[in-house]
Amino acid sequence: MNRFTQNEFLALAVIIALLVTTSLAQSPPKEKPKLKDFGSSLKKLKWDPQKNESSSQASHTSTDDDVVRIETSLVTTDVLVTDRQGRPVRNLKPTDFAISEDGVPQQIGHFVLAGDTNISRSIVLIIDYSRSQFPYITDSIEAAKVFVDKLGPYDQMAIVTDDVELLVDFTGDKRELKKGLDSLVARNKGSKGFLGVGNRRPQFGRSAQYSALMATLNEAFDDEDRSPVIVFQTDGDEIEYLRNSIIVHEVPPGLSPELRAEVQEEIEQKIKLQRAGMTEFSLDDVYRAVEKSRATIYSIIPRTRLLGLS
Repeated sequence: MNRFTQNEFLALAVIIALLVTTSLAQSPPKEKPKLKDFGSSLKKLKWDPQKNESSSQASHTSTDDDVVRIETSLVTTDVLVTDRQGRPVRNLKPTDFAISEDGVPQQIGHFVLAGDTNISRSIVLIIDYSRSQFPYITDSIEAAKVFVDKLGPYDQMAIVTDDVELLVDFTGDKRELKKGLDSLVARNKGSKGFLGVGNRRPQFGRSAQYSALMATLNEAFDDEDRSPVIVFQTDGDEIEYLRNSIIVHEVPPGLSPELRAEVQEEIEQKIKLQRAGMTEFSLDDVYRAVEKSRATIYSIIPRTRLLGLS
């Protein structure tokens, strides 16, 4: 398992910088509205066992100010083009692409190289600072700060933790973003205070990474975000507590009667904890939210090496 290094975030920054996107060219973006009561959308979700999916319990009332929505056939697509050695291909033109849908050629309406500094991205870094990530938190934060340095002049970035906490709202202020990142290291380390006064115990995130992702997908972006991006830095252990979890606790075969009884008791405790902490959404609900959001997601899993082996 590869140790999470600055190079991984640098590579991510290069990928984002070299994306070719068919989005509208735009003037410098206006300030994004502040995110209020972040995570509130999770409270509106309710698991529907009949439909086997989550549904929002938000009320929808018709008013004279209802927004009129118009369906269009303009589709935004991010593309990374590489050669056989995996190196990005530069200086591409619209004529270098052929797009078809069900065998029918499609017209390229707008073509913009993402390296263009006039393009803004709305980026959310979801960072896991839970106990399982403690061995890597310093390297993770330093790498994230390198990523912050690579932001374009019109990019706006927010930072969300695995507590479903909006640590830093959307901003282009790199010092503010780095200050927020440093605060997570301080939380993990705690403080001894002075002469026994003001000491703080180490604090860790609660591993609600998919909940943080779901809240980000539902609340962080709007129709004005041309290039929504999420960097999902976590080991993803909350997946055990999602509905229809892919983690199923079972007693392995071939155990002696005594050991089987002991393992069965442990598994029953795990299942009890799993049910108590179950979310109101499944992994499939997350996938649907991703598709609806148009966000491009980069997953980064910090790990360590054993005896120099990956």
